[in-house]
Amino acid sequence: MSFTIDIQSISTFKQIRITNNANGNSIDIITKGGLLNSWKQAIEQWDIIDGSDFTAGWGNFEAGGFKSGKMSPYACRLFKGQYTHLNKSYQVEKFYLGDHALHGILYDAHYEILETNVQDNHASILLVHHYEGTDRGYPFPYKVEIKWSFYNNNKISVQTTITNLSEHSIPMMDGWHPYFKLGESINECSLQFQHKGMLEYNDALIPTGAMIPNEQFNNSTLILNTHLDNGYLMDTKHPKCILENEKYTLIIESNSEYPYLQLYTPENRKSIAIENLSAAPDCFNNKMGLHIMQPQETWNLETSYQLINR
Repeated sequence: MSFTIDIQSISTFKQIRITNNANGNSIDIITKGGLLNSWKQAIEQWDIIDGSDFTAGWGNFEAGGFKSGKMSPYACRLFKGQYTHLNKSYQVEKFYLGDHALHGILYDAHYEILETNVQDNHASILLVHHYEGTDRGYPFPYKVEIKWSFYNNNKISVQTTITNLSEHSIPMMDGWHPYFKLGESINECSLQFQHKGMLEYNDALIPTGAMIPNEQFNNSTLILNTHLDNGYLMDTKHPKCILENEKYTLIIESNSEYPYLQLYTPENRKSIAIENLSAAPDCFNNKMGLHIMQPQETWNLETSYQLINR
């Protein structure tokens, strides 16, 4: 077989490694959080993902920047952790940064392995988590299935399927929080994606609801020392985001269910978070892209990452 799948236990969760035997490239999926933690390029001995060290367990995942985290049922900041749905007010209990709830409820959820599959041109794993409504601020049960696939053209796809298990409608959004590193510094990379403008944020990084006309990155632009903590409304007719340097081209492409893109450059400038989002931050309140799921409704989202050696 062109691919192998190896599953190992780490602390209370598992690491799933999919290896392309033809070139030695591999990816690591962690069942806690259902996240992509590594994408190693065998020849260059380089990891494209700026991930977390889980050898001693979950550790300081939150303090380390939620690297690669699954953001559900909201992403980025939720204003004071509060919102109203069906004329009832809720206060989320999960993680806060300052005054505001951050990055959802399922970023540290335990996923079960439903199946593994190896084909000639790819290998995949299917994970599932049943959220039972345990946070009093989001008491709505729903199911998340995540299918990770690794292809022989060095492409990764991740398909998310969300099913509303509640007896009434629920507010929902979905997003990913991966950090990518193509070299020693993100300053040497260029970025390009087609967008319709930038979200206006207040000082707490909460969207005001306004859009700012912006043409930055519509054409390939060197990042240099630009600090990014910005959200954009993508042109869904051109859903690709391209990050590249002299050595690599990374193509990130999503379906129309992820129309928002959040970019963040950490202070060390070693990587950049490129986050596909189905809605804007604080969407439970500003309604920008918010998806109201009906009982038993199923929602499918997909994004992919392909790395090309230049």
